[in-house]
Amino acid sequence: MPAFRCRWIRRVASVFFAAMTWVSHASAAERDPDADWKMNVPNGYRQSYEDEGRTLVLTPANPDQFLIRFTYHSLKAYVKERPKVGREFIEHLAAKKGLKTFPVDGNGGVAYLEPPVVTEQDGGRVQETAGSLGLDDAYVTFTVVIDEAAMSDPAVKELLQSGLPVLLGRIRS
Repeated sequence: MPAFRCRWIRRVASVFFAAMTWVSHASAAERDPDADWKMNVPNGYRQSYEDEGRTLVLTPANPDQFLIRFTYHSLKAYVKERPKVGREFIEHLAAKKGLKTFPVDGNGGVAYLEPPVVTEQDGGRVQETAGSLGLDDAYVTFTVVIDEAAMSDPAVKELLQSGLPVLLGRIRS
């Protein structure tokens, strides 16, 4: 199956599952009380889970604007030997890719963003940006998918200007 079809199917499924769960107020988005991670989801976002709770999918009230997928990867087994293994891993990965990291307020992590890639999907164009967040005992990969037709929307502009670092700072491990 072509890669663009797989992305389209994942996007449609994500939007469907996100639409099933509406968050009308801030809440800790967790799959269960024993989850390894959580995110304090801001007002106005819809949330759903994939991959048995490892992946959190967020969309704004209008899911056609953008979609963000966060996937958690625990490194707790390595913390005794390297107390900041998640941060170190992301710093190393970013350096290897020639990218700069930035500090994340709220959780003490570091993150990087890859340059956006524009692709055709469903007869329209979408912008995909991938990145990673390193915490002391874990790392989180994330993908932001934005419909180019929504680029002038205030919610999209806010996400691009300052919203993504704020969302990253709400992730805890």
